[in-house]
Amino acid sequence: TFGLEGEIFSSKKSPLSLALNCVTISLENEWKYMEKSMKKQPVIGITGNERPFPDDPDANMSYAATGFVEAVKEAGGIPLILPIGDAALAKDYISMIDKLIITGGQNVLPKFYGEEITIDSDDYLLKRDLFELALIEEARAAKKAIFTVCRGTQLYNVALGGTLHQDIEHHWQDNPGQYTSQELVTKDQTILQEIYGKTSRINSFHHQSIKDLADGLEVIARDPKDDIIEAVQSTDESRFLGVQWHPELRFDKSLADRKLFEYVVTQL
Repeated sequence: TFGLEGEIFSSKKSPLSLALNCVTISLENEWKYMEKSMKKQPVIGITGNERPFPDDPDANMSYAATGFVEAVKEAGGIPLILPIGDAALAKDYISMIDKLIITGGQNVLPKFYGEEITIDSDDYLLKRDLFELALIEEARAAKKAIFTVCRGTQLYNVALGGTLHQDIEHHWQDNPGQYTSQELVTKDQTILQEIYGKTSRINSFHHQSIKDLADGLEVIARDPKDDIIEAVQSTDESRFLGVQWHPELRFDKSLADRKLFEYVVTQL
């Protein structure tokens, strides 16, 4: 007599024995299917930010832009927001995820690249800098992919020894993030050129940018108007890609920004 998977069962076995054998094979097959399905959905850690509630400055809120969450889900990943926490917990957070996205937000404190504050701004958050620097260190140690946006790209450059321009002009648009405001020129034979083409249009919300590029990174996109660095990637074995614009604000309108998240979730 033939059973599941073409296995031959002896006719001398009891009906109960045959039934248990079939159930065991069925459960094994189901578990293999579940394992395969789970592997198809990488867990993507998304760093959260923290700011006061608009109506209550004495109370803070932890959050991440919904665009990151939706873009990761649409690309087939499982988004997991990582709230700002103790740097000592970074290793535990990294152990829970497959890849890391470091989002935009406050300025990076200049003390981390050996400078004093030279601009009139109080938009800094030390505990976020410390936490995300620890996340970068642990993710690199675990050889997990990192994708960064805006501040995240600046912070990654600083983490590897680079510096920042503390104040630049003409890179903060007045229109909402769904609109573009500047041109992008990509480097030949890079993933960004595959996704965006030689030239493209992007949004822009930053008044700081990379100045001295850290070792282990290369520039793969610039603003042709003023040569400001708009994207970098790693030159060593680490898996890293960083952009200066905000693809999470346009992923549902821009095919290129959507493809960027697909690349990050499935290939980076």
